[in-house]
Amino acid sequence: MKLTVKARVGVLAGALAAASLIAGPAAVSQAALTTSCVGEAGAVTVPGDLVVPKDKSCVLDGTTVQGKVTVRAGADLVVTNGTFEGAVVLQADAYLDATETTVEGRITSQGGYGTYIVDSSVGSYVENGQGDGVPFLYADNLNADGIVKVTNGELYLESSAVKRVQAIDPLYADVIDSVISGALDVTGAQNGSQICDSEVGGIATFIGNAGVQLGSGSLFGECDGIGNYFAKDVVINDSTEGVQVNGNIISGSLSGEGNDPAPTADDNRVRGGEEGQFGDSQPQLRSFSRQAAPQPHEQDLDKAADRKAAALKQAADSGSAF
Repeated sequence: MKLTVKARVGVLAGALAAASLIAGPAAVSQAALTTSCVGEAGAVTVPGDLVVPKDKSCVLDGTTVQGKVTVRAGADLVVTNGTFEGAVVLQADAYLDATETTVEGRITSQGGYGTYIVDSSVGSYVENGQGDGVPFLYADNLNADGIVKVTNGELYLESSAVKRVQAIDPLYADVIDSVISGALDVTGAQNGSQICDSEVGGIATFIGNAGVQLGSGSLFGECDGIGNYFAKDVVINDSTEGVQVNGNIISGSLSGEGNDPAPTADDNRVRGGEEGQFGDSQPQLRSFSRQAAPQPHEQDLDKAADRKAAALKQAADSGSAF
């Protein structure tokens, strides 16, 4: 029996909660300008920068960092109830796991392993596409005042509110039950893009993706019967594995060119008119053979859980960080 996305998130949340550690009593760090973190720390205040050394693990609970946080290559940072007043930088193969945490600056991933973030807020998030890996951003209840940008990675947003989303050559880019106040841009998604039960305030543009499903359909099947609200234009061009646009409210226009096979659309309320291939679109019963089913998301959940469990163990073995 295939689990829904919601069910899979619930299963992972239980697994990650079981792996979590309880931090020690409150304290104030007497660290110098830059603090190295290897092991575990509780409700301390780090007055300067914090660095997780290469291939090491740092576990924080209730910690405040007033400077910049750097997670070196191959290192892991697991934080709960944290406050980071500056930026966070993830180097190659670095992992960030954040729960109920505030990052006032930008999280920048320089070809990191991945980021799993739950019930947290950030200034912005940028994966710059460096390295040979495929880093993931898996976010549940993320609030971002700025852009969420992923290049050559994997993007999954659920129950989140962000200013803008841009995905460039990702493996996939999916947005579920979320609000994007500005523009949404997805270009070159190898396994396509799915938008479900969400609101987009700016122009939504999909160019050169394997497949695009807006609302219900058979490409993914996770969002049957649940449409979206687009405040402005929706543009879908040059898709190669099918386009389905069903059950949406679009205040602007719906247009598309160069999609092969031709797109299908049904039960939409388009106030600005249907143009291009959508001007002649008719609802059809079709079978699509694309390979983008929910499997990538399940792999992300496994990758996040396994990496976190290893980080918790290594940090526990290292003892107190400060």
